[in-house]
Amino acid sequence: MKKKIIYSLIALALIAAILFAYMQMSGNTTDKEKAKESLEDFLEQTYPDMDYEIKRKVGYGWTDGTYSFKVENKDTIGVETTYTFYVSALEPYEVYSDTIHESKIDKNASEKLNADAERHILTLLQKKVPQVDSVVTNVEVYNKVAEEWTPQLKTPKPILIMLEIEKGDLTKEQRLQQSQEIQKQLNRESIDYYLAEVGYSSVIDGEETFEYVSFTPEQKLTIKDVD
Repeated sequence: MKKKIIYSLIALALIAAILFAYMQMSGNTTDKEKAKESLEDFLEQTYPDMDYEIKRKVGYGWTDGTYSFKVENKDTIGVETTYTFYVSALEPYEVYSDTIHESKIDKNASEKLNADAERHILTLLQKKVPQVDSVVTNVEVYNKVAEEWTPQLKTPKPILIMLEIEKGDLTKEQRLQQSQEIQKQLNRESIDYYLAEVGYSSVIDGEETFEYVSFTPEQKLTIKDVD
């Protein structure tokens, strides 16, 4: 009797180990379905007129916790193109990359417009916040829509703006005031951005570290938003 109990426990342990290994390698069924729903919402909002199908076979990257979905798009003349989308396996199941958008980007035109945007925004912000050291943007266009970037230029997607300021002895209150002024200047120019991120740099034990203040155009910044 004791041997039967021991064998049963061993069998249960093996089954549990196999199930655990399977979950690690293929992901959780519930999370997979929620990730798919998140991708469907993203596609319907971003490409409302697109004729697409999400394939049933789903990949799982257990090392980075992502599901990979194959999305087949059929254009107006019947040509089918397949795109791979990666979605987080954890709530809120964020879509990490828009491969349809990425496939259309004109890299040369975007590089030129990025350089223009970074110069313009740096000059603009240093008038009110001279401590701004650098600006990096991610202007992405599908073709050469303009000779140079201006705040009025509309891109397929709003841009990300990343700034760097030396932290030094700045207090949280001072960093909040700077970030509020930066937001004010960006909004006054009607720059089409979805997020601005101010990185306050400092060197600790020979290593550069950053503390961030991030905000959207509509966000009301408070001291809680300052690292």
